[in-house]
Amino acid sequence: MATIVDGKKRIPFLRGMLAHYLIEHGFAFQEAYKFADGIRRSLQKAKDIKAEDMTDLVRNQVAREFGNLNIGDAIFWQPTSRQIFIEEGEDRALFSLDRLADSLEAIGLDRDLAYRIATQVEQELSRSQGQVIKRPQIFETTLNTLTDGYSVHYAERYRAWYRFRKDRQHKPLVILISGASGVGKTSVGLALANLLKISRVVSTDAIRQIMRLMISPELMPALHASSFSAWEHTGAELSGEHPPVVQAFREQAVRVGVGVRAMIERAIEEHVSLVIDGVHLLPDLIDLSTHEDRATFIWMILYLDDKKRYAERFEFRSEEAAQRPSHRYVENLDAILQIQQHILKVGEAHHLIAVENANFDEAVQSLSMHIMDILRERY
Repeated sequence: MATIVDGKKRIPFLRGMLAHYLIEHGFAFQEAYKFADGIRRSLQKAKDIKAEDMTDLVRNQVAREFGNLNIGDAIFWQPTSRQIFIEEGEDRALFSLDRLADSLEAIGLDRDLAYRIATQVEQELSRSQGQVIKRPQIFETTLNTLTDGYSVHYAERYRAWYRFRKDRQHKPLVILISGASGVGKTSVGLALANLLKISRVVSTDAIRQIMRLMISPELMPALHASSFSAWEHTGAELSGEHPPVVQAFREQAVRVGVGVRAMIERAIEEHVSLVIDGVHLLPDLIDLSTHEDRATFIWMILYLDDKKRYAERFEFRSEEAAQRPSHRYVENLDAILQIQQHILKVGEAHHLIAVENANFDEAVQSLSMHIMDILRERY
């Protein structure tokens, strides 16, 4: 993100700072946030921007979108009498509306509501606490705002999330997202990792690719096929209680599960949280019971219920990634749906949450709330 160069000062661009400035100059909170978000996107590839160029950018964009509207000097990064500073020891930092909104999104609130609550908290802090506050005051004010004006459940999730982050001895979070090909596991996993500030994200596809480099097709042919086409490469190995597609998929999942356990064990040893997604994550095949006292495991399943929408998802994905042509997946959609049904059946037997990913934002919100509810039981 760009840094504003104002004389000898270098100030990181903060979307919340610009939104706050615009609200002070008569913008509604939603239009201020939307405008500031657009400015942030335009600066994504910029490293430094001179102060005068920054004010020109804001003023010109305001003129294009709102006409001849007076927004003052547009120097939104300079402290004003209404800005709040957080005191930690001898250091002071500017209160960030964005950061508070991010923490509220993590408990399952949509962006608009999270930003609205963060704005209320800021106003309350400014009114009752003064310009310089301690960090715990933000927590208490946010908790009271959630309890009094919204929902005690929101407040409980926020308390659990706050305590979890403050507890330096907490167990690492290991979030496992299962689901058939194309349901959006990786996108949802990345969104959750971003919300929860988890830096380590891995897919079972990546684990399988590493294993492919180490194990030849002659030795383990099913490992070198897709989950939905592995049954075509197993031959006489196919036998058991499941249909061929499912049986071969499970055999592949057993092999990939070795790599999954290794990845999880490494994260636990390093005491870092992890998001792992993949079709191969089956709780009856990956035994994590020996690590239950060392990590908090949260299993979840994504699925798509509409076959037509499923096919459209593959079409869209092929446009985004040319190396993943849609026809291959669409032609094997019945096999993919067989695998999905099996994943859901195993998940139900192990009491895992299953969320349809028909709407991305709603799916992320639902899973965020589920994670917070599990943390609430522990904190």
